[in-house]
Amino acid sequence: MTNISYVALSQATVLTRNMDTTAHNLANATTSGYKAIHPVLESIPDGSGDNAINYVRESGTYLELADGPLMQTGNPMDIAVAGDGWLSFQLPGGETGYSRHGRLVVDVDGQLKTAGGMPLLGVGGGPVVLPDDVGDEVVITTSGTVTNPQGAVLGAVSVVAINEAAQMLPMGAGMYQLPRNAGQPQQMENPQVKQGFIEGSNVNAVLEMTRLIDIQRAYENSVKLMGSDDDLTRTAIQKLGRV
Repeated sequence: MTNISYVALSQATVLTRNMDTTAHNLANATTSGYKAIHPVLESIPDGSGDNAINYVRESGTYLELADGPLMQTGNPMDIAVAGDGWLSFQLPGGETGYSRHGRLVVDVDGQLKTAGGMPLLGVGGGPVVLPDDVGDEVVITTSGTVTNPQGAVLGAVSVVAINEAAQMLPMGAGMYQLPRNAGQPQQMENPQVKQGFIEGSNVNAVLEMTRLIDIQRAYENSVKLMGSDDDLTRTAIQKLGRV
């Protein structure tokens, strides 16, 4: 293989990963709280002067942090965060996960949890627990305070600000882990919690479909370039063999 083929191969390899990421975004266009994932591509130089060659490499991914649309459900157990901020949940291993997906249920112990059983954490770090006689008749204010219909405070939903949130690591089901070497999330002073709403995916399906088509065309061009380079090399070898 010549340098042309190696460059084309590096591009085709990155485009394959890019295609998978874009397809994953499209598959989650209706997943509540999902944030679109995009690859970070960089040019890697090899050599110097007239012999320098630049290869393509994927150096990671990042989350698109734009808000998804808020959809009214009328369910008092559904909450969404408008603007900045993340909800905190206790993961099965005891660690903390973060999400914008606030579709909740009340378990037999009165804890607010995701459908997958991960407790919603309140200010202070403990789970949000409702008294037995409250059921789902709760009021959650825009600041995240949880009260009964009479106004008695039952707890407060934790909404935190996360540094380098675009580098958070997806875990599935709309849940994310803190990026490596991230600082401790800080409680937001003025969160905007919306009761009776959930946040939809921020994936723009039309844009992602257009991107997928562009990626497929670029991949085909890379493969054609490798094929053309191989044909030129074969032709050169055949001509040299006749000399």
